[in-house]
Amino acid sequence: MGTLGELRPLVAVALVALAGCDAVFGLEREPPPELAGYDRCGAFLYDDPLRYAMVQSTNVVTDELGNTTLQPWSWDDARTACQLRGMDLAVFNDMHELGRGIEDPIWPYWIGQRSIGGTEETVDGCPALEAPVAQRFVAHDTMACGMVAAPTEIDGASCDGTLPATMEPNVVTSALCETPRPDSFECLGQDPTRTMYLRSDAPMSFAAAKKYCADRDAHMVVVETGAEWLFLSEQARETWSHPFWIGAQLEGTQWRSVTSCYGVYSWTGGTPGTPASGSCVAAQLRVAEPTDETVSGAVLEGVAPTACSDAQTFALCEID
Repeated sequence: MGTLGELRPLVAVALVALAGCDAVFGLEREPPPELAGYDRCGAFLYDDPLRYAMVQSTNVVTDELGNTTLQPWSWDDARTACQLRGMDLAVFNDMHELGRGIEDPIWPYWIGQRSIGGTEETVDGCPALEAPVAQRFVAHDTMACGMVAAPTEIDGASCDGTLPATMEPNVVTSALCETPRPDSFECLGQDPTRTMYLRSDAPMSFAAAKKYCADRDAHMVVVETGAEWLFLSEQARETWSHPFWIGAQLEGTQWRSVTSCYGVYSWTGGTPGTPASGSCVAAQLRVAEPTDETVSGAVLEGVAPTACSDAQTFALCEID
C-alpha cells in the first residue's frame, strides 16, 4: 500500500501506536473560533476557483447553410446542467460574491433564485442578496427567474429563457454554477498536508475501491477545496501516474458524495457526461511528454465520468 502526503507528527505518533499500515487514525476536528457558531447561510467570502463554474447553453439550431442560432435555455435546464457537475445554480449572498469577478463571465446568465407570484425563493434556502425583479420583463402574477444581465445587475426574466426582442442576445445563454454551501464547518476543507491518503497497489472497480477504503476505516477521496486539488496534483506529479476514483456517484442528475460533504470537481472537456458515459467519476492523469518544457511527470488534468466497472482505475482513500 502506498501513501500520499507527509504525515505530521500528531498523525505519525498515533499511527505508530497502531498495528500495520491498514490501521487508521482520524483527527478529531474542532471548529476554529471564528466558526464556532457556523451558519451555512452566513456571508462567507468564497474565493475558491473550483467553487464556481460558468456553463453555456448547447441549445442551438443549425440551418442548411451551417449558420447556428441560440435557442432559449430554460432556468430548469440550466439548473440540471449545474447539477450534472456536482453543483447547483449560484446564489449571491453579498456584494463581494456578486462582484468577485467570475472568470470569463458570459451575460446574461441564470442564477439560483426566482420569484413565484411575488414569493421569493432560492435553490439553497438561504437569503439572496437581491430578489429577481419580476415586473421588469414579466407580469407580477407569473414566475420570474433570477438572471444577471450585467456585472453587478441582478434581474428577473421569463423562466423559459426568452428575453425582449430589443435585447442582444434576446435569450439567456449561460448559467453560473456554484458548489452547494457546506452543511457544517467540517466540510469547509482542512489542511491537506495534515490528511493521510492511501492508494491501492492495483486498479479495481468503483465498488471494490469503496470496500478497499472502508476495510481500512477510511473513505474514498472527496476533494473539498481547490487547495486539496492542488495538493493531490503535486503528489501525483511526484509519486504517482495512475488515474484514481473520486468518491461520488451520479444519482439521477446529481453527483452524490460518499461522505456527508459536497465535493468540488475540475471537469475535463467541459460538460460532464450522463450515465451513458459512466455513473462514477475518476481523476484523469497523463504522463508529460519529454518535449513538454512546462511540466514533467504525471499531470492531473481533471475528472471525468467513468464507468463504475472500469478496471484501470486505482483506489485513493482519505483519512480525515
